[in-house]
Amino acid sequence: MPIEIENMIQNFNDFPTLPTIYSSLLEVMSKPFSTIQDISEVIAKDMSVTAKIIKMANSPIFALNIRVETLTQAIFLIGFTEVKNIVLAISVLNVMKGTHSNSNFNFVNLWKHSIAVGVIARILGNKMNIRNLENYFVAGLMHDIGKLVLYKIYDEEYSKGLKDAIAKQITARQAEKEHFGFSHEFAGEIIANKWKFPDVLINVIKYHHNFQKNYANNTLLACVHLANIIANSSCMGHSGTAIIEEPDYEIWSILNYEKGTISNLIDEVYDSYRKSIDILRL
Repeated sequence: MPIEIENMIQNFNDFPTLPTIYSSLLEVMSKPFSTIQDISEVIAKDMSVTAKIIKMANSPIFALNIRVETLTQAIFLIGFTEVKNIVLAISVLNVMKGTHSNSNFNFVNLWKHSIAVGVIARILGNKMNIRNLENYFVAGLMHDIGKLVLYKIYDEEYSKGLKDAIAKQITARQAEKEHFGFSHEFAGEIIANKWKFPDVLINVIKYHHNFQKNYANNTLLACVHLANIIANSSCMGHSGTAIIEEPDYEIWSILNYEKGTISNLIDEVYDSYRKSIDILRL
């Protein structure tokens, strides 16, 4: 029987907040005259986060031409927003750590899938010569946050839904709607609002399956939509669904790739994927 929406909302309200490093960073960045040093001082209080930011700055995702050695150098080279996004990803990961897996749901595999979608979305955007790619990786990384939260709160019911999806040969989204009355996109939108995600990420979380052509960030949404399908079909991690959906036809008029473009990106995708997993390991 579907869960009453009021009870679900209350459970989401009771869900943990993100670590204080993210809220502190948002506060500093909201000030118009914040400097690299101001941001560095907030992040440097957590050595683990500092190390991950430097590693990410040196990863193929950013493809910088120089070796990044310090936090301030990383902030300068990859920018305030990208650093904020990395801190967001690490903060979410820290909240989700300790989530157990079972025969129907594998938390590690879903996280790997999310990393793959982030990597692929950024590569797809880069192939279109998008100048501002700062939200592409984190949008892909966060697109399925609703699944993680649903399992964290309703582990037995969510596992049963995924088992039913395989037995009935339906998508995980269809099973979610049968068991909860809503799907992970709705759950993701609620938790993203609670955690004060930027609007651009909330909209990707909300529409990454149900593509909305009139959405303001069409290209970002199209890249995440396609990246999700590519990750599923390439078995990079596992999203929990046994059915691979076809891309929405509308995305091709936005992406407008030449024939063979996607297949030619596979080596780059796998290289970035492997190195990103090593950095964002559980």
